Amino acid sequence: MNIARSMEPAPAHPVTGHIANDVLGFYRQGNPDYKRVADLVKLSKEDLGKIAKVAKASVRFDDAIPAAVAERLREIANIANLVAEYFAGDERKVGLWFELPNPLLGNVSPRTMIRGNRYKRLLNFVLDAREAESSAANAPRKRA
Repeated sequence: MNIARSMEPAPAHPVTGHIANDVLGFYRQGNPDYKRVADLVKLSKEDLGKIAKVAKASVRFDDAIPAAVAERLREIANIANLVAEYFAGDERKVGLWFELPNPLLGNVSPRTMIRGNRYKRLLNFVLDAREAESSAANAPRKRA
């Protein structure tokens, strides 16, 4: 075994490779529609309070949205847009993707992962899946 090779860091995603285009139209003039993001993923104010570590009563979707809630919803919007790129912008399919248990995530739904504050793991899963799909599409095909 080559020790130097085993100590190399795992390949990282490009610095901006995790930033999606606004396929689902969450942003208007640079401002996110936080309520629409929460509704797509079916996250309650209680869920948002828990993942943002703020009181449920302080969760709101206007200009006074707590910074931690806004940050979490922007992260979730980014994942939703990455997934929407795969589903050609079909918002219904994206919503179902968040809702249904995924065998590749241990039969846990992406929404459950978000509720469990595992956003980064979910983002890495989506990025790895996109990379695998891209590699498969670009791989030379064998002739029979």
